[in-house]
Amino acid sequence: MENSERPKTFILDFWACIFKVLGKISFFNLVRFVFPSAKTGLFSEAWALGHVALSILSVPAVLYINNYYVGLSIVAYALLRVFEVVVYQTNVLLFDEYRAKKAGKEYALHGYRRMVVLLMQNYFEIIFWFAAQYVFFNGLFSFSVAGSHESVFGAIYTSFVVMTSFGYYNVTPLGVLAYSLVIGQAVIGLFMTLLSLARFIGLIPTPKSRDITEQ
Repeated sequence: MENSERPKTFILDFWACIFKVLGKISFFNLVRFVFPSAKTGLFSEAWALGHVALSILSVPAVLYINNYYVGLSIVAYALLRVFEVVVYQTNVLLFDEYRAKKAGKEYALHGYRRMVVLLMQNYFEIIFWFAAQYVFFNGLFSFSVAGSHESVFGAIYTSFVVMTSFGYYNVTPLGVLAYSLVIGQAVIGLFMTLLSLARFIGLIPTPKSRDITEQ
């Protein structure tokens, strides 16, 4: 079908534009803008792995550093980083290839297995970032499991439960901000889980069949 005969739609272009703009709200892009030499796949991998380590360290930092402003800075950066990850994964999944093909450019990934590894890193990173949120904003929640916000593993457990199952049997929000955190993490968890499954299924090799009707 010729380009002139293609149905006129706007929804993909609309959201591709929105997420292109959102993708610019990123500390990662700011660093690469300031340091052009950082625009490499190796730097991206180091950035992602470094943030996994930072997210793990954020939980004991918020828990044991008795300083409100330090904790606030950590949870603020945590939310920015989660936003950055979700926007990045959405662009990779839906819009990067679309934009490239529309512009007549070639689009290729460094590797599908690499992409899955980075995706799984992002998934667990988000769990740790939200664990720091539950420690810092513990007064906004009611916890059913003792120690859910008083220890590193308790906070990680709380975050994991919310990420995978909405978590209401363990943590109950007591206000608008608390509801926003729980709903936000639950929606992100659903999105990341579906994305992870899609990526894994895409990597599963198709076995040869002895049934000739399946060949």
